[in-house]
Amino acid sequence: MYFDFDKMYCGAVRRGDIFLYERERHIKETVLVLQENTLNDGLPTVICALVKPYRKGDEVFANEVLISKHELGVGVDGICMLHKIYTVPRELLVAKKGEIKIETLKSVFKALDINLGRFRD
Repeated sequence: MYFDFDKMYCGAVRRGDIFLYERERHIKETVLVLQENTLNDGLPTVICALVKPYRKGDEVFANEVLISKHELGVGVDGICMLHKIYTVPRELLVAKKGEIKIETLKSVFKALDINLGRFRD
C-alpha cells in the first residue's frame, strides 16, 4: 500500500467532519466521519460514510441524507450514503473539507438507525 505522508491530514478528526480520503492512488472520495471522538483520538482507523455528489433529480432514500455544499466544503451538494460505511486508515485522510451542523448530524443518526434496523426498537 502506498502512503504519501506529505499529503496526510495531521489535525484532529471529529465526528461530523467531512474529509477527502485517498481510496487508491490518485482516486479521492468524500467521506463523513461517524466514529466517536474518543476513538478518533486513539485509533489508527476512522469509521466513515461515503458522500457522493448530488445531481438534481437524484432520489434521496430513507437511509441517506442530503448535505448542502456549504457544509460539505467541496462545491456541490452531496448525499451521505449510510449503506456505504468504510473503516479508513488515518493515513488516507488527506484534507478536511467541512463540518456538518448538529441538525444534519441528527438526520445522519436517524438514517443510520433506519439502515441498521433500529427504527423497530
